[in-house]
Amino acid sequence: MSRSFGSPASPTRFFTPDELEAFERDGVVCARGLLDAGTIEHLRESLEDAIEKLSVLGKGGLNRESNGFHGDIFIWKLHDAFRDLALFSSLPVLAQQVLGTPTVNFFYEQFFVKRAGSPVDTPWHQDIPFWPVTGSQIVSFWLTLDPVTRDSSGLEFVRGSHRWEHRYKAVTPGHDPYMMDTDLPIPPDFSELRNEHDVVGWDMEPGDVLLFGPVVCHGSAGNASNETDRRALAFRYCGEDVRYAPRHATMPLLWDHGLEPGDRLGGSLFPQVWPEVIEEEVARRMQGPEAPSERQLGAFMKQLAEAGFGPGGGKKSVIDGAGAQTP
Repeated sequence: MSRSFGSPASPTRFFTPDELEAFERDGVVCARGLLDAGTIEHLRESLEDAIEKLSVLGKGGLNRESNGFHGDIFIWKLHDAFRDLALFSSLPVLAQQVLGTPTVNFFYEQFFVKRAGSPVDTPWHQDIPFWPVTGSQIVSFWLTLDPVTRDSSGLEFVRGSHRWEHRYKAVTPGHDPYMMDTDLPIPPDFSELRNEHDVVGWDMEPGDVLLFGPVVCHGSAGNASNETDRRALAFRYCGEDVRYAPRHATMPLLWDHGLEPGDRLGGSLFPQVWPEVIEEEVARRMQGPEAPSERQLGAFMKQLAEAGFGPGGGKKSVIDGAGAQTP
């Protein structure tokens, strides 16, 4: 029988009824002052530490370091600050407030750093085509560690697009060929279609959080500021209708997870975080960093090779040169 390992922290504040109404109506809402200054400062230090020392898909994969862009996923498996925010902070409580489900599981986290002057844009996209899952009970918390404006690559959304039936190709900041290797259409550049669509964004301060769902269209330009970095993280949580659904050209899961197609997300890769964390699911991670599984990594590299990507395939691999390291 599973035992409770720990409960998440109480939030500084909950979402207001107006914020929840805006989220349901628009697909996105900006919640002001959701995280305290101490949390933000700790994340700044931890993020810079992770960029310098760690990599899952970052080095040679998602990174465009020469253009001032750093990105990676599942760093919570390697860095304790990311782990603790994912599992034990107030975010699981806030996710449950939004989802309203009996239990909440952590999905994954990623970071997106655009140094001052970085020209790298975030192409317009929906999140769900990236993911090897089905279901609608997924929420993302987008946290900024720096003041953000549209000029410094503030994230923009097409308000109401979460109600569309359209699904678009998953386009990454580097336009990675593996992620784009699907039959879905390329998403429009909604920044050029402002007269036709309700495009919305917010100036933000550290501690403000964007809450949005898995289908709403969003993107951002490069960082035109010559003085201010744009360091952002997204932490994602899910409810009980989210199921494992592996398919071609989606985000790789590089840790052993034990899930079969159709299973609810759970276990050591997608642990329960509300109403409490289950000891058996996180015991290994609490002992120290967990590098990706050689078996899972090998299976993904084989999948890339069979699709014509990676070494010998003539196309750049999404994880070309990547490798997890620990401090």
